[in-house]
Amino acid sequence: MALDFDITTQQIWEQERFTDLVDHKTGAVGRVVSSEREPAGSHQFYFWSSDVALTLDVGHIVVTFSEEAAVIGVVDEPRRYSDLVSFLDDYFDRRMELALPEEGPTMRPEILVFTVKVLATKHVRDDVSSNRPAINGPVFFATEAAIEYALGVHQFSGTPIPALMHTNGNYVRDADGDVLTDMHGLERFQKTPLFLDEEYLLGPEAGHANWTGQSGLATKTSHALFLTSSVFQTMAREGKTVAALMFNVKGPDLLWLDKPAQPDPGMEDAYAASGWKGLDDDQLIAYESLGLEPKPFENVNIFAPFRPGMTPQSANKRVDLSGFHDHKSLNTERNVPGESDRVFPILWSLDRALWYPHRIFDFNDLDDKLFGFIYELRERKIGSLDELRELFSRVENELAESGQDTWNGHHKATIRKAQNRFKGLQDKLGGLLADGAVHYGATPQVVYGFNPGELRVVDISACNTNAQELIVSSTINAIWKLAEKSDMGVDKLIVFVDELNRYAPAGGEGGLRDTLVDIAARGRHLNVVLLGAQQFRSKVDTEILGNCGTSFYGRIGDEEIINAAYRSISDTSKQELLGLAKGRLLLRHAHFRAPLFGTFPLPPTIPGVNGQRVFGNEKLSQPNAHPSDPIFRLLQSLLGDNAPRKNEVMIACDGLDGDDIEQVRSNVNRMFREGSSPRGNAWRATQKQLLKARELKSMS
Repeated sequence: MALDFDITTQQIWEQERFTDLVDHKTGAVGRVVSSEREPAGSHQFYFWSSDVALTLDVGHIVVTFSEEAAVIGVVDEPRRYSDLVSFLDDYFDRRMELALPEEGPTMRPEILVFTVKVLATKHVRDDVSSNRPAINGPVFFATEAAIEYALGVHQFSGTPIPALMHTNGNYVRDADGDVLTDMHGLERFQKTPLFLDEEYLLGPEAGHANWTGQSGLATKTSHALFLTSSVFQTMAREGKTVAALMFNVKGPDLLWLDKPAQPDPGMEDAYAASGWKGLDDDQLIAYESLGLEPKPFENVNIFAPFRPGMTPQSANKRVDLSGFHDHKSLNTERNVPGESDRVFPILWSLDRALWYPHRIFDFNDLDDKLFGFIYELRERKIGSLDELRELFSRVENELAESGQDTWNGHHKATIRKAQNRFKGLQDKLGGLLADGAVHYGATPQVVYGFNPGELRVVDISACNTNAQELIVSSTINAIWKLAEKSDMGVDKLIVFVDELNRYAPAGGEGGLRDTLVDIAARGRHLNVVLLGAQQFRSKVDTEILGNCGTSFYGRIGDEEIINAAYRSISDTSKQELLGLAKGRLLLRHAHFRAPLFGTFPLPPTIPGVNGQRVFGNEKLSQPNAHPSDPIFRLLQSLLGDNAPRKNEVMIACDGLDGDDIEQVRSNVNRMFREGSSPRGNAWRATQKQLLKARELKSMS
């Protein structure tokens, strides 16, 4: 059906300033309509669509016009109208005359009307901010330039960070107007990157991002990884440093982020055997369109506590982790030789645990008397369980000798109670608590300054609830203190917390909740950004959500979406969310006047489950792995471009097994991480260590 419009409107959209906003080759797809009951407004208008505009759908972005201005909006609710007063009219028309499938002698006229939420209005003059409603006139598909303007990219105060890809309803055409096709022979739709303003994602203007959606749909965590990679790459191009801290709560989910989604040469069969096909051509094209590379994270460090009952034994009331290499004893699935050089232990001595009495003891046990005894231990600087056992023994002797019922104001019943509770503390914390005082030496700790581009993963997936909450609470609190002292080591730090509703529940209280609220409120000013994900947005503390500048919504259940947390989303978008496909999200951002739908490619790393099958299987499926790989990676981190070639390292390690090589790697790491030797000597020192290991092996 041809669309006619008046000459004055045509003169507006043919102005040079607006021609790049309109898809002229596709032509008009509808016409603005207003009525007495439903007038066009500054933030919403309606249009009826052409009968041939079959690709037009909810979520597409269109352009129409007001006086001396272009109005850009996102298509929302569709409604189809006819001249029927009620449904009975159609029923009576057909009841006696026609079979239901047959066409009537005349076609009843119908129109399809769409609601449009206004994203932006661009005036002829740059110095005029126009919000005038759209006038009756033609509606066109928006071009990429129009979408970029509507997203406010020209007003970004920070660097644009690619987040999603928007698909519009118009086809991509060549210079002659012919529609281009994809690799499957299908017409290609126009796709436009959706950018986030760096200063409204990472601060200081606003900050933080949140993901909501049903579990098991590979969307929340996948997009969080994709967005983190996008931030890393974008910020690196701008010469800014960024790092990330993530908590792994589900199996091997985040344990193989240094492994590429696309198999390296020789790894194709192993990837295929694991059930992973890699990125397809469409996803690679999406990365290219977004200006990103599908490369894994290069600097990944993983931290995990020990398995229950496998904490190192203390010697002289001290546990020395400076030369740690027994990765099999750690409570993580990434522990095979050749792949554990990035894995480090988390181990506490008693003095650290004493600062979290509410988490290490049951609520009913923590009365004022036990609290008083814990304060006594802090004042005496009791640093380990070994020291505590000595103290209990000394107290028992003093009570027996004096015949009194109290010791330093503490009744003997309280002391016995404390002795009983502390006795089971190691089992309760499941591999987190040592007998002696812990000395890390050069072994990296989970809480210390970050390196640029570092992704630090804390694996708590196999820990019990007590250990999980202790590790998360203590780590975030310590990182927050580093931020307050400006000792993070990078310009921006991303903290990703999955199952956010567990650590900062709506209406809840507690130290970690208070810290997360504080990060959400002040973090952007201290360069700490909270990325949180959960299945139920309504279960998360409202102060955290209220300070969140960017929100992503995946598929949501009907029992959740009726909650007030979704009141700003239109009914049509809510219905879309009920059945949203994998890889598709609804995005709200500080610069956007209305939410937008978009898709994203798979993350640039192999999924954790597949990574475990390929790289965590004692080399059964690692045809290209070599025991010298950990030393090679260490030398790369120490020497950069001056590191020896991989074949040189392999030759130097020839004749040594994985344990020997791991011991050498640990020794070299300790020597140069402590800064006692110039890094330029790392390769020479490694060769000497390998030679020494070979001599010891020949002697045995």
